[in-house]
Amino acid sequence: MKKYNFFKFIFVGAFIQFESNAVSNSNSEINKLTNAFMELNKIEGMSLAVINNDKIVINNYGFSNKSERAQTTSNTIYTIASFTKTITGTLAAVASIDGKLNLDAPFVNYFSELKNNKNLSKITSSELLAHVSSFPFDFNPRPKTYSALVSKLNEFKGNGDPGKEYSYSNAGIGTMGYVLQNIYAKNYQEILEDKMLRPLNMNSTYLNVPKDKEKYIALGHDKNNNPVPYSSDIEAWFAAASLKSTISDITKYLNAHINYSSIKDANLSKAILLAHENKYCFEDKISCEQLAWQAHIISELENSVGDTYFNKFDKDGNPTFASKKIIENKNFVKNKIFIDKTGSGYGMSSYMAYIPEDKIGVVILINKSIGDERIKLGRDILRIYSSSIK
Repeated sequence: MKKYNFFKFIFVGAFIQFESNAVSNSNSEINKLTNAFMELNKIEGMSLAVINNDKIVINNYGFSNKSERAQTTSNTIYTIASFTKTITGTLAAVASIDGKLNLDAPFVNYFSELKNNKNLSKITSSELLAHVSSFPFDFNPRPKTYSALVSKLNEFKGNGDPGKEYSYSNAGIGTMGYVLQNIYAKNYQEILEDKMLRPLNMNSTYLNVPKDKEKYIALGHDKNNNPVPYSSDIEAWFAAASLKSTISDITKYLNAHINYSSIKDANLSKAILLAHENKYCFEDKISCEQLAWQAHIISELENSVGDTYFNKFDKDGNPTFASKKIIENKNFVKNKIFIDKTGSGYGMSSYMAYIPEDKIGVVILINKSIGDERIKLGRDILRIYSSSIK
């Protein structure tokens, strides 16, 4: 099988920017919440979208680059960080529907350079995508090249039985990017365009932002509002956190997950349904991990704990996360749920969530690194729109 090393590819081509014709003013309650949120968290700019059945409202607030007086628009490009994980999970589900990938088979079946590591041969693609593979969040030091990445993976000795414990991992889903490249014999961006971007008319989602579009990139900020300039470098775990996109494109993406049955591409429609199977449920019976998404019982809208279960930064500045024991929970499907994902990094923060039963969703993109406050905002908006929560 031919292996595709992402670092060997250069992306070229023309891209068309999309401006949603659904942009309009949201209701006063949403504006009030958002303005208060921005003031409290000292945010320079953000974009927010609400999906309510077949109606979409997109609002852009503040500045994408305040020093240049550049206001946020639906063309503003944000680094969407871990939203990338859900896109990789959906692409893996497409590969399964295409007959290219067995999610429940060892992932090394599609990564021949790793086949001699017996510890890796116990881990499935599904387990990598659901953060239950026993992979660490990252390897130390983080691999910078493809050969270093392969070496690190071949050194992996295992940290417990796969499928037994949830522990958030960039390395796990990052590895799936190489699996996808191997099975399709294409680079990740080409797979993304073929299997998702074109079918959903998403025209502004990239690993490498084209030079003529860099003027639309938002300037990020750390938690103290120090600028975090855009970097065009693509990290080894590109399939976990390296995509950049606009509010228009991510709203189309979330809308596809909400209204998957309306998608013309039959395989993509089936894949989205597959991506949201609740296969790995937590012992607390509150949440289940899907293919890089997380589902929660509806009462959790009142809380604001993110899906990563971030603990703290260690002495070396690396993030640490709480783990969750996995159990079988056949009764979870009886609950009304919402599904969500956070994104953090590169001076940006994001959150998207939706209630499948109500066909209501929200997308939040922010040009500052903040904590769970954006989760609370997103869930408060869902509560406002949900017919079942008073």
